This record gives sequence, C-alpha cells and structure tokens, in this order.
Amino acid sequence: MARFAMALLALAGLSLVAISATAAEHMAALDSNDDGMLTFEELLVGYPALEASVFEAVDANGDGMLNETELAAAEEAGVLPEQAG
Repeated sequence: MARFAMALLALAGLSLVAISATAAEHMAALDSNDDGMLTFEELLVGYPALEASVFEAVDANGDGMLNETELAAAEEAGVLPEQAG
C-alpha cells in the first residue's frame, strides 16, 4: 500500500501542472456543499462502489477530504471504480 500511496503522490504533483477537465467537472458535480473538497460521502454519489481504503489511499495529505488535485491524480491513475451513470 505504501508504494501505491507514493505513486499517487507523484501523480498528484504532476497534476498540479494541469488538472484534467474531467476532475474539475466531477468536483463541481459532486461537491454538494461547494467547499472545494470531496468527503468520502460526497464521492460515493459519483462512485458508489468506492471503498474506504481506496479513498484513504488517494487522500494524499490525509485530511479526510479530496481536493481537485487528489481527485485528478486518482482518476488519472485509474484507481477509482466505475462512475455512476
């Protein structure tokens, strides 16, 4: 799991340069309280098969929420489950 987390951190750094439009769109659609962050519960709306362990792994800074950079890194790494219709 540590290797997985390190890979995600590296991807997050790359994502600072260019956050994908998809991540920005998903953030806007899922951020129900418009705070610019996604909680596990908010992310479940778009990714109902998401497991807590995956969420924790992609939460690079460990604050319990995903920012747009962390979301983009997770999407680019392909670690999020199939998105809801």
